[in-house]
Amino acid sequence: MFRANKTLFVLLIALLLLSSGVVHAQEDVKLTLWTHDGLYVEFYNARAEEWKATHPDINFTFDFQVIPDITTVVLSNIAAGEPLPDILAIEQGDFPAYMRDNIIADNFLDLTDRIGENYDLIAEGRWSLYNYQGGIYGVDSGLSTTAYYYQPALLEAAGVEAVPETWEAFLEAGAQAFQNTGIHLSWISSAADMFQLYYLQRGGQIFDEQGTFVFGEPENREKAIEVLNMWRKGIDNGTFGTFLATEMFGPTPIEAYHSGSIVGSVQADWYGTYILEPQAEDMAGQWRLAPMPTWADGEGTGASVWGGTGFAVNKNNPHADLAWELIEYSYLTYENQVKRFEEIGYFPTMIKAASDPRVTGLEAAFYGGQKIGEIWAATVTEVPVWYQSPYRQVWRTAVDENMPLFFEGSMDAETLVDTIVTTVKAEIAFNS
Repeated sequence: MFRANKTLFVLLIALLLLSSGVVHAQEDVKLTLWTHDGLYVEFYNARAEEWKATHPDINFTFDFQVIPDITTVVLSNIAAGEPLPDILAIEQGDFPAYMRDNIIADNFLDLTDRIGENYDLIAEGRWSLYNYQGGIYGVDSGLSTTAYYYQPALLEAAGVEAVPETWEAFLEAGAQAFQNTGIHLSWISSAADMFQLYYLQRGGQIFDEQGTFVFGEPENREKAIEVLNMWRKGIDNGTFGTFLATEMFGPTPIEAYHSGSIVGSVQADWYGTYILEPQAEDMAGQWRLAPMPTWADGEGTGASVWGGTGFAVNKNNPHADLAWELIEYSYLTYENQVKRFEEIGYFPTMIKAASDPRVTGLEAAFYGGQKIGEIWAATVTEVPVWYQSPYRQVWRTAVDENMPLFFEGSMDAETLVDTIVTTVKAEIAFNS
């Protein structure tokens, strides 16, 4: 009887304290995140557990998921009025789909004012990918800068003492290597994104800041032809092996690495973590990184860029402010820029964090203990700035469909560029 009365007394006291405001009941909040990449789930789960301590009045639960074919799912949900996650990962190649019909602005927050002074801390080219009508709708997950991944033992076997610093020297060394040993120094694919990598380094643009199609303007057309003619020479003299777009991230290039027929390839920083290391675990220690060769005339940039994923905030939910806080904590703080590199291998987008000793001093076992952060850090201010458009996918499709003809030699560089320009302009005119 006493125990029952004591329990009742405690409950009454607790109710009185709650009603008086001395004790506050915790609010229950569930935050959701969808992405195409499990590494982001891993990273955000770790950050969320740290960040929730800043809100002791909230009882958080987190539901962060990998969603297959994520863009199709999200756009279908939008069309059907179905729920969206609080935080959405938008791969940069899919961002143009969200630019159509004002989808991005209708469903996601313009983050410009929230980013504020942090804007200048981040490499400029990591914001322009998620720009829509002057607003920024995503915070990028990595620098996506480029370097030459290569096998030093195979490079030596090909008779090349060191990675050439310019494309001209690279083609010269590649021709000699292939003639003497049958080994390709690198490979290229028919994918539009790989062509864009080389084209951006040369200084070309596909669209301008307003989204106007400028690929066919004289200066850009000339740069595209220069890149394609460099590729042509490299294909013909054996410097470059070639793969179709459908092959480039599958087993075919990995088999070529294993067989010793290809030394390496110019790829983005995520290629190692996401493609090479998981598929070629048995080659650990056999790889190194070197700066991407540049053009001897000094035009263009010292590196290029390929990829990116921007994290956007669903504007039509009651927890948008909290979702933004989590992104800000995870991606726009110095410490977590470093942690992202340490934990999942995506290089900092924050310029100062790129030179942190924990980044530049990290010895990567897969690369024979090389401090690969030094390679990426040298390019943080070299990442090209480029712009999106709802018609970017039309451009990509035109490149993808015609590049194999260029590879086989039945279409020259000028014809390829002009065919792409005609195709995109026709689509723009049709929709005007």
